[in-house]
Order: sequence, then C-alpha cells, then structure tokens
Amino acid sequence: MRVLLVDDERLLLVSLTRALQVKRPEWVIETASDGVEAMRLLKSQHVDLLITDVQMPGMDGFALLMQVRKDPYLAGLPLILISAQDDRSSVRKGMFSGADDYLTKPFSADELIQTVESRLQRLEQGSNSSILTSFLQGQLKEQLTDREMEVLALIGQGMVTKDIAAALDLSPKTVSAHRQNIMEKLDQHNAAALAALAIRAGVV
Repeated sequence: MRVLLVDDERLLLVSLTRALQVKRPEWVIETASDGVEAMRLLKSQHVDLLITDVQMPGMDGFALLMQVRKDPYLAGLPLILISAQDDRSSVRKGMFSGADDYLTKPFSADELIQTVESRLQRLEQGSNSSILTSFLQGQLKEQLTDREMEVLALIGQGMVTKDIAAALDLSPKTVSAHRQNIMEKLDQHNAAALAALAIRAGVV
C-alpha cells in the first residue's frame, strides 16, 4: 500500500515515516511538505491513502482536500486529516469537506496505524459510504432548518435560484438568503461546494 503523508513539520514527517516503516514495512510511505507538492505527487503516481495536516502554509489541508475531491481521478481517494485543532467545529468542517477521518495531534504511530487500518477495513467491507452519509446527514440536521435542508437538496440537484424559488413557492430573494445562511453555517463558499456536500450526504 502506498501512503502519502503531508505535513510542513519536517521532523514530524521524518519520525512518522520511520515509525511506520518499522511497524508496517509493507507500506510505501511518500511525503510532501505542503498541498501543492502533494497534488503534484498525486497526479504523477498511484497513491492508496492520503494523510494530511490541516494547518500548512500555502495550500493547507482543507484546500488540498477540496482539490482532491474535485478531481475525478482522485475523488474517491481515502483521506485522513490530522490537526492540533480538536474542537467540534474544526472536526465538523473537515468531515463536511469530505474527509474520511480526523485525527488530532499529538498522536502516536500506533494510533495513526489503527486509524488507517480501521478506515481501510470499513472500505473493504463497503460500509464507509453509508457511515459517512449517516454522519453528514446527522450533522446537517443539527445545523440547518427544515427549509434550509430543502434548499440544499435542490442545490444538490443542480437547480438555480429561480427554479428553487418556483419549486418551494418562495421568492428568489428568500432563496438567496437561505443559500447564504447555509454557506455560512457549513463554512462552504459557493453553490458547487454545497451541491457536492448535498450529494455526499445523500439529501438530494
């Protein structure tokens, strides 16, 4: 299995790589120091799993995640975010953005291996998609009103403001206000990102 580990902390990269090579010698560990270098490697060679830090200069972990999920050849790549931020909003943002798992620093090589192998086992069992879908649906229902959920579902179907307004018997201005509220609550920045989230969450 080929794993790409991305972090701007060189010492962490070196120590984790050595530990993983000792504990899992059958894994091939590639490293990158930022999102730009990671994308270059992802486009030039096959990678089975991506592990990336969130806080990095230039293209950070969230930006890298979005690039991966938008690329048709990389969209299904299992991706684990690692971060020193362990607050609920950071974890939720990572999962909303399409991460498969979220691991908070500090962690040991054993903890990382357990996270990776648990994720791969769920993928092999075919349950990863349903678990992620259920998680996202629950989080969306916590964050959004029923009307906002309706608007999000129609955005996921590719409908524009005037069509959503007609379908829900609302004014275009009201629909635009709902869409702005949804983007702010979910920390998403355009209709395409909302549509992708709606599809991943199965609310379309």
